[in-house]
Amino acid sequence: MILETLGKVGFEWKMALFNFVNFLIVFAILKKYAFGPITKVIEERQKKVNDSVDNIQKAKTELGVAERRAQEMIDEAKVAANKVAEKAHEQGKVQVDKMKAIAKTEIGQLVDQAKRNIEIDRKEMKETLRTETVELVVLAVQKIISEKLDDKKDQAYIKDILATLK
Repeated sequence: MILETLGKVGFEWKMALFNFVNFLIVFAILKKYAFGPITKVIEERQKKVNDSVDNIQKAKTELGVAERRAQEMIDEAKVAANKVAEKAHEQGKVQVDKMKAIAKTEIGQLVDQAKRNIEIDRKEMKETLRTETVELVVLAVQKIISEKLDDKKDQAYIKDILATLK
């Protein structure tokens, strides 16, 4: 009954069987010669894509590690730079303190030398003043006495006066 109904519609079972067998032959040929290589190419491309994704993940991981390492190196460099700056600052402070101590020492030496020079100059001036005073006194006495003593007497007289002044 189904075949009669299909026959009325124009369906021929022999032709359908022939088409089915033909389809199976074409399918087997395609499977052997077309689907296999196409499937192989698709699998190779899928493998390449998966490898690329894996490589990208590895690269991202390595990039993250490299960035962290670079940041660590930067941090270490900053710490080292700060230590160097601190050390230079401390050395500068030490040098300034040394220079101050040297300057104080030199100033003290200059002040002591100046005091000694002043004392020497004062003694020389005092001696010069005494000598000139004695000479002035002798001249005044000579004018008062109106007589000139000889050089030996002058020298002896000056020595006596100097001895009594000391």
